[in-house]
Amino acid sequence: MWVDGDGVALNVEVRGPDDGPTVVFLHGVSGSVETYGWLPEAVTAGRRIVRIDLRGHGRSERAPGTYEIGAYTADVVAVLGAVAQRPAILVGHSLGGVIAWTVAQRAPQLVSAVLLEDPPLYMGEPAEHAANGAVPLFVSLRDLAADWQYQGLEEDAVAALLAKGPMGAALAPDALVSRARALLLMDPGVLDAAIDRSALAPTDVAAPVAAPTLLLAADDALGSAFPSVHAQRMAATHPEVEVVRLEGVGHSIHDDRERRDSYVDALTRFLEVHG
Repeated sequence: MWVDGDGVALNVEVRGPDDGPTVVFLHGVSGSVETYGWLPEAVTAGRRIVRIDLRGHGRSERAPGTYEIGAYTADVVAVLGAVAQRPAILVGHSLGGVIAWTVAQRAPQLVSAVLLEDPPLYMGEPAEHAANGAVPLFVSLRDLAADWQYQGLEEDAVAALLAKGPMGAALAPDALVSRARALLLMDPGVLDAAIDRSALAPTDVAAPVAAPTLLLAADDALGSAFPSVHAQRMAATHPEVEVVRLEGVGHSIHDDRERRDSYVDALTRFLEVHG
């Protein structure tokens, strides 16, 4: 279905009973709804599952120059108003986690609980951005995606290229396909906003989040976007946020070939309590 966001048309996929608890999944930068296409019945059964292509991603409308937290948040608020019958559980990976956090701050009446997957909550700060090792990767990925789109490559070819990359061996096979498709659909400009810090710069790490919040953090040694030093800051300002660090798992926890079960177990337990 299509939902009018904050001035853009958003592709939104809704599955499950209208009267079930609503769980909204928000992908990371350069992703799409398909990153959650594998969700098992333990997660989906009896629940209304909502997956959103963020602006500039997937099949949603492109909106150059607007790829920042405020606009993304306004879009999600619009979707919640259109499809949720009651306060929803938000589940967000990376950028999607920052969006979920911000929605919970700005529209708490729409949110019942939040699960964040390795969110870069502090990476919008100038010093953190300058030290962020992911930025050079964003530059490479932007240029590759633009070139692949220009060449008209098919998703199978891109998936094969991704499999040969530095993270290819760690990703589930379906994740390689979903990422390839997302990269061929997205506006490469979404990565410009990650590269120049504008996407995350407005993030508020001080305002309270009233909804119960679980944060799954990746292994520091594998490039977590929420390293232990950030967990220490979070404990000082938001002691009610539960942080669970998963050893041996990289940034894309839900796409990890060997440890996806850890994500499913944590998500299922969270939903059993809150939805």
